[in-house]
Amino acid sequence: MLGFAAAVLVLTGCSEAPQQPAAVDAAPTSASASPTEEELPPLGPPDFPVPDEARTQDEAGAEAFLRYYIELINRQQAVPDGQPLRDLGPDCRECHVIAQRFDDAAAAGYKLEGGQLSITSDLGTKASPNEAEIAFIARAEAAAAYGMTGTPIAGLQYPAQEALSSGLGVVWSPTDESWLVSKLTIG
Repeated sequence: MLGFAAAVLVLTGCSEAPQQPAAVDAAPTSASASPTEEELPPLGPPDFPVPDEARTQDEAGAEAFLRYYIELINRQQAVPDGQPLRDLGPDCRECHVIAQRFDDAAAAGYKLEGGQLSITSDLGTKASPNEAEIAFIARAEAAAAYGMTGTPIAGLQYPAQEALSSGLGVVWSPTDESWLVSKLTIG
């Protein structure tokens, strides 16, 4: 669950997230025009695909992708299933850690409650045509795991976490016609 994922990332000291929002230093080019819906290959879970606005090769697309990815994390912890996080962050170590936590919870038969992540600040985005880094402040709701009988799992309860200095790095994938996560830091 994200509470688990946020706690793991905070405790393991994740990758280099920008501590302060960065200024935008590159304007989108005319090559960043949004493809039409018919042109876009399917991406993301079939019932929760990456939206078109998150698939434009510009700053607005990168920011929309961040919001989608946060929603995807929240959605997948309720399933729990980590594969969609891996699919959209194939080279993101932190994304794989979160995905594995979700898969471990599913394998153990745990029910995950709480832990939703939200963005609580303006975004600080530094973008170029093929990559972007987005700094933000996040909040993770209190989280807990329960066994198959509904009993809380010892050691798997986490309090809410406020003001988590966070960041997301994305790279443009011409094959997928979308941004993909290259790094993620929560806290």
